[in-house]
Amino acid sequence: MIKNVGFVGVGTMGEPMARNLLKAGFDLYVVAHRNRAPVERLVREGATEVSSVADLAARVEVLICCVSNDAAVEEVMLGKGGVFEGGREGLIVVDSSTISPLTSQRIAAQLAQKGIVLLDAPVSGGQVGAIAGTLAIMVGGPREAYEKVLPVLQAMGEKITYIGKNGSALVVKLANNLIVGAILVASSEALTMAAKAGVDPGLVQQVLSGATSRGWLIQEKLPKSVLAGDFQPGFKLALLYKDMGLALDFGKELTVPMFITALVHQLYAQAVGLGKGELDCTAVAQLYAEATKVDLRAK
Repeated sequence: MIKNVGFVGVGTMGEPMARNLLKAGFDLYVVAHRNRAPVERLVREGATEVSSVADLAARVEVLICCVSNDAAVEEVMLGKGGVFEGGREGLIVVDSSTISPLTSQRIAAQLAQKGIVLLDAPVSGGQVGAIAGTLAIMVGGPREAYEKVLPVLQAMGEKITYIGKNGSALVVKLANNLIVGAILVASSEALTMAAKAGVDPGLVQQVLSGATSRGWLIQEKLPKSVLAGDFQPGFKLALLYKDMGLALDFGKELTVPMFITALVHQLYAQAVGLGKGELDCTAVAQLYAEATKVDLRAK
């Protein structure tokens, strides 16, 4: 039975994920990656802080990584003072970061040289799901390792699906996020059209919630963000922009046409260029509101 779990990347998503591990009774070890404040909060709640990722990898049976991009994952896994340096044979690394499937496969092969197993395990559900412990978690990699860490995953999520070989879960996550980006842009256009015509965007959302376009984004996300005028980040716009870029690059590798993804990616590039990257991903709607001078808040 797994007892000692390490966590790198206790940010917007990682901190509540790590906290749920503590609540589930695991002995949690953490290391500061970008920001000390969440580490200090977790230590006050019972976690143990260590000095480096290498030290973390040497102490635990399972190490979870939740950082922002390919370069950050590579630094954690293969850089100086990282997992490869400190980890021992039998260590299972669960990478919940959203990165390129190709990068993940390459890192998995390098860690395997030391007997370290890498699982790609991206998550969906945003900060709300991370806090509630209701994340959807997709997992790619050796099935034996997946089955061993399943109790750890169950402490953080409730919809856990084994996908297949290394990198396969990241393919599913990129598919999810390119759809999210496209729906948010389409929803922004629809609400702006309605507002410009003098129809209350809140009323539009109520109708759409019971119509064929209904879904989590329209029913749950938009009322708390666009319709409330609240763009505090649950999932930063800059991260969705990054993920759509990863999907485009991966599609290119597979020679898959990605027309809609490419267009939506450019709209997110514009939003990032206008300084909206640190806002919630739904802030793409501000491009439309500002262009048309309409108010998208519910009346």
